[in-house]
Amino acid sequence: MTNLQRQFQLDYHVRGRGPTVILIHGMGASRYDWEALSPQLASAGYRSYAVDLLGHGSSPRPDAPEIYTADTIYETLEAWIEDLRAPGLYHLVGHSLGGYLSLRYGLSHPEQVSAITLIAPLYTPNQLRPILRHLSKSPDLGTRLLPLIPLNWIDKVLGWDPIASTQFSPETRLQIAIDIKRASPHILHIPRSLTDLTPKLEQVTQPSQVIWGDKDLTLAPEAYPTLVASLPDASETRLHHCGHQPHIGSPETVNPLILDFVHQHSPG
Repeated sequence: MTNLQRQFQLDYHVRGRGPTVILIHGMGASRYDWEALSPQLASAGYRSYAVDLLGHGSSPRPDAPEIYTADTIYETLEAWIEDLRAPGLYHLVGHSLGGYLSLRYGLSHPEQVSAITLIAPLYTPNQLRPILRHLSKSPDLGTRLLPLIPLNWIDKVLGWDPIASTQFSPETRLQIAIDIKRASPHILHIPRSLTDLTPKLEQVTQPSQVIWGDKDLTLAPEAYPTLVASLPDASETRLHHCGHQPHIGSPETVNPLILDFVHQHSPG
């Protein structure tokens, strides 16, 4: 473990007993993404660990732009998983950036991962919408502006998304805004350091399921079938009229898919 990995202790929440399920949120989010899923996993006999990534939620938010790279976010997550010393194999559930991190962990530690659930996963910078790709190349302006934007403005902007306005409750939308506001603005540096995982996808040997919404405004939906076709053992569920956060907007649909897949591939 490097000095950097030792320096930052990630915050997390544990619920339930049984085989391990690790829940990894996306950029600008937090472990609160999984508040609907964690109790259901516990009731089904699983022990879930919902983590706040570096710079997010209640985890450390160092004020150093150079720290916020995809490699550092992954390495601190990897060190956190190592420190858990949870028994048995792990089922990884990752959303967006959390999907990218799940794929990297599965590639680096195939012997520790039983299966992977990917929700609107990021795996190549080419998935970013053109405006997001452009902004990711020059994140400094965003890092200066984000701390100045009032929380209620972020909440209102989220309401402009027709999916968020119709599928998210006011409380859910407010929590998303709170998570964005409390995250370090330097997380905007992460996308430009992403490694394209496309050439390595054929090495992801674990059973994987990909869940995605066809109204995704953050990542290009057409990239998800390509991902499924590139993974050796993958299935997919396309959700109509769902956006980039189907696990939040439609938990009544997404959670049973996750629970069924975890059960099918639970060790023992």
